[in-house]
Amino acid sequence: MMVVMARPVWTGTISFGLVAIPVKLFHAVRRQSVSFNQLDDRTMARIKYKKVSALDGEEVPEEHIVKGYEVAKDRYVIVDPDELEPFMPSATKTVELEEFVDLDEIDPVYFDAAYYVAPGTAAKPYVLLARAMEESGKVGIGRFVMRNKQYTAAIRAENGRLLMSTLAYADEVIDPAEIDELDGLDDIDVSAKEIAMAGSLVESLAATFQPERYRDEYREQVLDLIQMKAEGQELTAPEAPVEKPKVVDLMAALEASVRAAKEARGRHPAAAKSAAPPAEKTAAKKTAAKKTPAKKTAAKKVPAKKAATPKRKSA
Repeated sequence: MMVVMARPVWTGTISFGLVAIPVKLFHAVRRQSVSFNQLDDRTMARIKYKKVSALDGEEVPEEHIVKGYEVAKDRYVIVDPDELEPFMPSATKTVELEEFVDLDEIDPVYFDAAYYVAPGTAAKPYVLLARAMEESGKVGIGRFVMRNKQYTAAIRAENGRLLMSTLAYADEVIDPAEIDELDGLDDIDVSAKEIAMAGSLVESLAATFQPERYRDEYREQVLDLIQMKAEGQELTAPEAPVEKPKVVDLMAALEASVRAAKEARGRHPAAAKSAAPPAEKTAAKKTAAKKTPAKKTAAKKVPAKKAATPKRKSA
C-alpha cells in the first residue's frame, strides 16, 4: 500500500502574551469509507445531477442562482455575497491563546475535529511551550480562522507534542432537556443489589483500551466483496447473525453476563492478566493520576469526542 505523506492544512503561529510560535496543522484523523458512484446499468455511464427549479423542473442557469434563508414556510430572505463580506472573519494566521484551563473542565461533547500541531520554522519555542504546558497540565483555549471560518480551539500537550481540537460553540450543543427520553431518569428505582451486580459486570469486562482492536468490519467486508467481484470470483453470502434471546429479568441478565465474562477470562488468562494489573502497579498508577490529572484525562477524553456534535449552519 502506498503511503500518502500528510500535508499541512493550515500554517501560522500560536501566540500568547508577546510570544509567537510558528506552527503547522495536520489532520489527526483520516476518515476511511467506501464510496459508490451511481451508474446507468445500460451503458455504465456516470449519473450527473442538474440544478433544476422545484417549480417547473427546468434547469436553472448559474447566474440566476442566489442564496436565500427560509424565515417561514416558502418565504425566503435573499442575501447577496457582498452583504456578507463585512461579517467575514479576518484571514489572520494566528491562534490567539486567551486562557489556560484544566482539561477535565471541558465536556467531551464540545470536541470536534482533531489536528496535530507541528513546529514551523523554529522548533525550540514549540518544544518550550509543549513542555511547559505538559508540566502545568493546562489546556490553551484560543481562536483562529481557517478557510474563512472562525474556530474556537483547545490546544494540549502530550508526550512533548501539541495537539489541537476544534470546539463546538455553546449554542450548538443540544440541551439534554430537549430529549424527552432523558427526562425522569432520577425517579427510576434501582436497588443496591442491582447496582452491585452491574458493577461486578463492569469490573469483569475491565481492560486497557486498545483502539486497534476495533475496526470498521463493514468497510473491510465491502472491500473484500468488491475485490472478489473484480476478480470474477463467485460470492457466498455470509450467514445472518443469530439474534440473542431477550432476557426480561434484569438480575438474571446481569448474573448471566458476569458468569459469561468470567468464563471467557478463564479461557483466555493472558487477556485477564493484561486487563487486571497487579495491585502495586495499580496503586502506583492511581498515585500518578492524582499528581497529573490533566495528562491522565487527556488520554481518555479526547478520543471520546466522537460524540456527535450538531453541524453549524453555513450562510
